[in-house]
Amino acid sequence: MVRFSPLTLKIMLNLFLVYVSWGSTYIGFKYTLEVLGPFLACGARMVLAGVLLCAAIACAGRWQRPERADCLHALWLGLFMVLMASGFLAKGQESVTSGVAAVVTGSTPISMLVAAWLFGGEQRPSAMQWLGLAGGLCGLILLGKSHGVSVGPDQSSAGGILWVFGATLGWVAGSLLTRRFPLRTRLGPLQSCGLLLCAGGLECLLTGFVGGEAAMTRWENLRPEVFLAFLWMSLGGSIIAYSCYFWLLTHASIATAVSYEYVVPVIGIFLGWWLGNEQVSGRMILACCLTVGSVFFVLWHKHNK
Repeated sequence: MVRFSPLTLKIMLNLFLVYVSWGSTYIGFKYTLEVLGPFLACGARMVLAGVLLCAAIACAGRWQRPERADCLHALWLGLFMVLMASGFLAKGQESVTSGVAAVVTGSTPISMLVAAWLFGGEQRPSAMQWLGLAGGLCGLILLGKSHGVSVGPDQSSAGGILWVFGATLGWVAGSLLTRRFPLRTRLGPLQSCGLLLCAGGLECLLTGFVGGEAAMTRWENLRPEVFLAFLWMSLGGSIIAYSCYFWLLTHASIATAVSYEYVVPVIGIFLGWWLGNEQVSGRMILACCLTVGSVFFVLWHKHNK
């Protein structure tokens, strides 16, 4: 009988929670967008998560008073890693199925590799990584050709795919800027995360109100499934996922922590088919294999030099 150490079991549990939490975000938006506009849905989710996380830290006696630099850092970083990374994703899912959104965002490491080379001063991609980039590009082109015209509830528009791809660029930009301009702070990582969620959530709410989303709220569509989806995105997709991911960065290898990039697109497609009644075509499965496989080539080479 195989026995795992307590640390290994904790790593496995945290990985499982990250996989499920971030993998279910797409189907969560599918339900939530039946009632709220994309930026209002994202903003309400993030603010609720940020307030609950900060309250938990305060109750645990670990709260530190943020300085002005901490607040400014959360505000500008929230533009990229919340307003764009999550708000653009929600906007795209108005015309993109959750499965397609999962595959497109699964290409984030590919965008990260190219951006780090062009703007971050990192090394030129290797031949193996160029192979991964080519495979990922083919996967995204296949998705675009397969869903180029919106003809029904289970189809996706090219414009929606561009919004979702913009969300990946927001995550990439925020990550690179954080590395280039690190903030020296006495705040713990979870408190910094809570401030980020609050700041970015407020920016999303402001964008939604300015865009007139409040007048388009469809309260008549509110039902238990929508409420549970919103609650799960706030607790699971924000608090649980971020907390577990930060824990993995400290207690596991980077390759292990970022392994969610392989799994999340598959979970997103499966939940879209199972809970959202979305059609899964052969082309979409092929695009998923190309994208996920390309991420494997990019990350495997990066962490095994």
